[in-house]
Amino acid sequence: NRGHDYRAYESAVIRARSRGLKVCTHLIVGLPGEQPMDSLTTLKQVVQTGTDGIKLHPLHIVEGSVLGKAWQAGRLPVISLEEYVAAAVAMIQHTPPEVVYHRVSASARKPTLLAPEWCENRWSGMVAISEQLGRSGNQGTALGRPFLLQP
Repeated sequence: NRGHDYRAYESAVIRARSRGLKVCTHLIVGLPGEQPMDSLTTLKQVVQTGTDGIKLHPLHIVEGSVLGKAWQAGRLPVISLEEYVAAAVAMIQHTPPEVVYHRVSASARKPTLLAPEWCENRWSGMVAISEQLGRSGNQGTALGRPFLLQP
């Protein structure tokens, strides 16, 4: 509900970079209707457009929002910690080393946060991402390979 689409984002990035401005893109994983591969497609698009940095975080369902009402009515599933970690790790591994990750998780507190509960502690996501990257390879290690999510 932000009132713009990818074309508006792309135009803004191109204009900012043409003026010598650095661009940091915020990406949310777990949006309604999103499939696991969608986050990698989005990443590929923002990297190709020319982002300099990324702030990554899971979708938070918060009190008083349209998504909050849908979740309370049982019409909106939320991303699990495991799903988020898999998507974040795949995204980081498919990101060129020159793109800076400013954030890989975020948190919100109750009573504002409705779901997912694990988002109340950002460290759970950051530690799990760090551990998985240590086991399977760091930023950029999957470049040149297909965009596939590892289970």
